[in-house]
Amino acid sequence: MGADELELDDHGKFQVWLMEMGDILERFIDHMPPETGLDYTPESLLRLEEWILGHYPSVDDLLKESNKETLDALVRYTGQVYRKNLKGKWTIHLDDPGYAFFGLPMISFNIPRIDPVAPHSEVVASVDRRRGDYIYTVFKATERLVKEANA
Repeated sequence: MGADELELDDHGKFQVWLMEMGDILERFIDHMPPETGLDYTPESLLRLEEWILGHYPSVDDLLKESNKETLDALVRYTGQVYRKNLKGKWTIHLDDPGYAFFGLPMISFNIPRIDPVAPHSEVVASVDRRRGDYIYTVFKATERLVKEANA
């Protein structure tokens, strides 16, 4: 049986998604304008959101099939900022289809009372709210919770 014949279950697909993280983000960052300064700092989320709002006037525009790869990269980048700065871990819930974030990669913190973060929802909500600091504000709120829990 060749690799192209192998059927992956959803957990396997998630593992492949994780393994591709570095390459996809490297290509994404290389194609972004240098002024976005995507360096995985929390402040880079402000520059990223500015770029997002400049390119996607509506949620429908962002969710178009033709933007699927860019949305995936935006989600990956946002999640990696959490992972690198707050010691989060990529997780996915595939057991309960009724779960609000079923099938979406999330960042979990293994800290009681701190819910996982769904970067996909943050990116989409940033386009809907059009504030310019939505993703950063959610990050900072989560950062406060993590710091308090670890104090």
